[in-house]
Amino acid sequence: MNAPIQKPTAMADTETAYPLIKRMRNPYWMAPMSGITDLCYRHLMDEMGAGVLISELVSAKGLVYSSERTAKMIRVHENPGTLVGIQLFGEDADDYVRVAPQVKEQGADFIDINLGCPVKKVVKKGCGSALMRDPEKLFVFLKHIRTNIDLPLTVKMRTGWSHDELTIHECVDAAQQAGCQWVAIHGRTRQQGYSGQADWGLIAEVKRKTGIPIIGNGDIRSAGRARELLEESGVDAVMIGRGALRDPWIFRECTGDLGETLSPTPVELLQRFHEMLEPVYDMRRTLLYLRKLAVWMAYGYPGAAAFRGMMFQLPTVREVLKEGEAFFRKVAHLPKPKFDEAEAFMMGGHG
Repeated sequence: MNAPIQKPTAMADTETAYPLIKRMRNPYWMAPMSGITDLCYRHLMDEMGAGVLISELVSAKGLVYSSERTAKMIRVHENPGTLVGIQLFGEDADDYVRVAPQVKEQGADFIDINLGCPVKKVVKKGCGSALMRDPEKLFVFLKHIRTNIDLPLTVKMRTGWSHDELTIHECVDAAQQAGCQWVAIHGRTRQQGYSGQADWGLIAEVKRKTGIPIIGNGDIRSAGRARELLEESGVDAVMIGRGALRDPWIFRECTGDLGETLSPTPVELLQRFHEMLEPVYDMRRTLLYLRKLAVWMAYGYPGAAAFRGMMFQLPTVREVLKEGEAFFRKVAHLPKPKFDEAEAFMMGGHG
């Protein structure tokens, strides 16, 4: 079954061959993050102007076996302002075909396949980054899925398994020939995990050599850097992950929609997030997600460490909102902290 991958003879016309990306709101996207980009956080980032939204990592096998918890992960909020995709992982191509109708029924615009997760429990099953080790096998895998589902298919991958095994060019060709609508590239190898620096030079090289839309990802911590990398690399869009956790206003900054003051304020963001969480989760989960958003936004302000310690001790939502309001009103006169390139922040890649 391992049919050879045919190299494209000419750059494809992106407007006709790749119509999905033309529907993005803007080229500054929220990166999918495990344990973070759930239904409510995607909704919040939609309101904050993210160009495209993609779910946290969802097990295709879990959906096949009708896991109630997994089924909740593919819900899409009402009336999204831009494209919303569901990111799946799994080693069996037929599983994606079986669950595609469920994903479509929830209102998703596309299915995204994770080819980048470096976590051991994922790659040992032949999923995530492991799928990049054999580009010809990857082509057959993606082609089978694309041929048998109604939704558009996209992929997110790394640059390869290791620096000695950089298969990014071959894997991008595989995705293009299989009929995918775009390839998002996190500029690190599986071996790097979330350490070191993302290789934007390689991402730019891939973009120059292919006709399929390329989305760049890795180490974007400010709106200025996002705009700079978008222009310098020539990619079609950029994904922002940890930078958007520290700075939920980053998408509005990228597009010039944010004025001199933070709007909504951190207090208003916490309150709005609570409105989204309360109908969806129980008190324990609502409390956890509110705490996370509060400490992410506080990072870099004076007293942030003590605030974090206090937040995770507070037993009720009411107290979290009250103390969050007190903290952010106290620092409201200060400039928003800059996310320095050298800072370590959530280096595990998730919450």
